[in-house]
Amino acid sequence: MEKEVIKKINRQTLIIVPILAGLSYLIWQDWIVSFNVVLGGFISWFSLRELAWAVKKFFGKPMFQLTVIGLSYIKLGAIFLFLWFFAIKGLFNIKGLLIGFLVILVVSAKEAYLYIKKQKIEETAVASDEKKE
Repeated sequence: MEKEVIKKINRQTLIIVPILAGLSYLIWQDWIVSFNVVLGGFISWFSLRELAWAVKKFFGKPMFQLTVIGLSYIKLGAIFLFLWFFAIKGLFNIKGLLIGFLVILVVSAKEAYLYIKKQKIEETAVASDEKKE
């Protein structure tokens, strides 16, 4: 079931991020902003995938929180170095990065909300069926 949500997020990411990059180029006439929209979107998407992997792999095991927190710090360090490299090369634009990050955040929050809503509807249907019996 969670694979279904991940597939929806992946599909929407691969559609929305390039469209937003194209629109940002049309609006600002700057390829660096478009590049940063793609960069921010895919960094956010990979971070979300890594977090989902870590939770699935280590949930319920001893030192779960420490492992996930440690992986998160390593991930943040890698993202910092990656963005620092682009800043040194002059390819950094905060506006584009934020647009990319926010798009993935909105898509993932929307899909999570729809999944939880669907689960609640199924639970209430099962509970009402059990009550009738």
